[in-house]
Amino acid sequence: MWSICDASAVAALIMRSWLAEGEQVLIRCRPHARILVWPVVVGLLVMMGAGAALARLQPVQYASWAADVPLLREPAIVLLVTLVLFIEILYPVRRTLQWAGTRYILTSRRFVLRRGTLGRRSREYLLTQVHSIEMRQKLRQRPVGSGELDVHLQNGTLHTFHEVPCVAEFHAEVQTAWSHALRASFQQAPGPGYYAGQVGLGANDDDGHLNGKELRKLGREQ
Repeated sequence: MWSICDASAVAALIMRSWLAEGEQVLIRCRPHARILVWPVVVGLLVMMGAGAALARLQPVQYASWAADVPLLREPAIVLLVTLVLFIEILYPVRRTLQWAGTRYILTSRRFVLRRGTLGRRSREYLLTQVHSIEMRQKLRQRPVGSGELDVHLQNGTLHTFHEVPCVAEFHAEVQTAWSHALRASFQQAPGPGYYAGQVGLGANDDDGHLNGKELRKLGREQ
């Protein structure tokens, strides 16, 4: 199911250094590779155009259409190669590196967005602070199963995760982890007898028994 996701034990072992005690990695994946279609197409077209231009700059070909300016052939080749490298690095290579350095990580407690290859940047959202989670799919995303995931926090802010792979399954996993995190936070709340045992331990009540005033506060009769 998660063809471009990695939730293996090796990945979990590498990430264990920043995981809290008892926290588990549920999903670790990149954005869908669909976003690389245009960078790859542009890169191929630029290389094909550069190859055709270099063929025209070969000595025999160049002499047939620019015999009057032979000294410009080598500067033209240098300019062409420089331009091609600039375009390739600016768009296809940069977008590919951005995709390769982006991770969507879902743990049993957090939703993490990590970016960067050399320098890492990350944003973390506690599942207990999430108000709602919505899934959106555009028409062009449906054939490959990717989509957008909108995370609404309790403070009113919205954060969108773009091109999430297997977005329907990812959304279901997030919903499940979210409900488990909320249930765990409720179970950690003090029980009904937690505060009652502390009432009445005053200067005149060393034995811990409740006096009449305190019992009335608790809605009980002595």
